[in-house]
Amino acid sequence: MAAVDSRPLRLTADAVRVLVLFSAVAVALTAHDGAVMLSMLFLVVLVPRVTLLPAGVDLLVCAVLTWATWSAVGRWYRVADWYDTLVHSVTPGVVAVALHLLLARWRLLPAPGDRALRRAAVPLITAGVGAVVAVLWELYEGLATQVFEARIPVGYTDTLVDLAVGTGGSVLAGIVVAARANRRSSTT
Repeated sequence: MAAVDSRPLRLTADAVRVLVLFSAVAVALTAHDGAVMLSMLFLVVLVPRVTLLPAGVDLLVCAVLTWATWSAVGRWYRVADWYDTLVHSVTPGVVAVALHLLLARWRLLPAPGDRALRRAAVPLITAGVGAVVAVLWELYEGLATQVFEARIPVGYTDTLVDLAVGTGGSVLAGIVVAARANRRSSTT
């Protein structure tokens, strides 16, 4: 089986990082809170590059976190009720995959391809990591609204839905990671 050239994925992820940096500077001229969010995003999207996560994961993290952050900066969450749910269902799963791979590399979690794991373990581990990501996101939203008076449309039902879809998206992401790990181990 021929190796896939990861350079186009890396270059695309790097292009997203550059766009995030330029957009942080541009937004700083008009909206301080948006510039802060985009600046923090820039630092976060450097992590998959610096830690040399697989190129596909790098690009997914960059694209999804940029989408989620711009959704907050542009207040796109207010466009439709389902939009917030969509973002909260995708983002924790992608972040959970990246964190699972990093924590496995640092030997804090078993690697997705570890043959000692039962088949169902990888989705459960990824879902657990994603659930933690979803909880941290909801804590951030609560802190932002209660302490810093950010205008984020939150409430009890919104929080429960966000946690449920974030965990569900993480289960799906874990199933994809497990399938890829199984496919890799069967070809070696």
